[in-house]
Amino acid sequence: MRSLSVIVTLAVLLASLSSVPSTGAAAGLPKYSVVVEAGVGADFIFAPARIVLPQVPVILNLTLIYNGSAGQGLHTFTINDQQGVVRINVNLTEGQTNWTEFIVQSAREITFNNRTFTAQQRGGGIYFYCVPHEVLGMVGAIVIGTEERVIPELGLFLRAYWIGLIGLAAMLAWIGITYFIIKSSSRHLTDHREHVRRGLP
Repeated sequence: MRSLSVIVTLAVLLASLSSVPSTGAAAGLPKYSVVVEAGVGADFIFAPARIVLPQVPVILNLTLIYNGSAGQGLHTFTINDQQGVVRINVNLTEGQTNWTEFIVQSAREITFNNRTFTAQQRGGGIYFYCVPHEVLGMVGAIVIGTEERVIPELGLFLRAYWIGLIGLAAMLAWIGITYFIIKSSSRHLTDHREHVRRGLP
């Protein structure tokens, strides 16, 4: 009876192990979904051309939409390894929507179909492109972290030394004004003849 329970336990354990998805490394990883347009009207571009991931490792789920005007032909979403070998390639024909999913392990490493490779780098991240239209600028990059943003400075736009110089000039001007106010309001300076009569300067 005891051996039967051991066999049943082993069978359940083996069954649970065999049911683990093929992307075993992806278990427990967060998923990040992005919609990318391939072609925008008459323009041969990806939109967005820069995919910013909040963290790594992460499962990147891409929905690709053909959004180019009629007659643009085939579009692809392609990623090569460092040797230039195509590792990820998704084709899109006119009006088609397709998708792909892979694990971005780091700013350079991708796992796709249980194989990890070092991706080509351009544009500050993992480089992707459209095979027929790469020469037309239909390229993009997958980057990690937040994009740099120019944050406007609040408060005075003047530098500290300009503020100091303005303060010094204002102080000198106030001293001059105060001197002439005191001089003009002084009783003994109102009548010069009276001063001379009293022998005052």
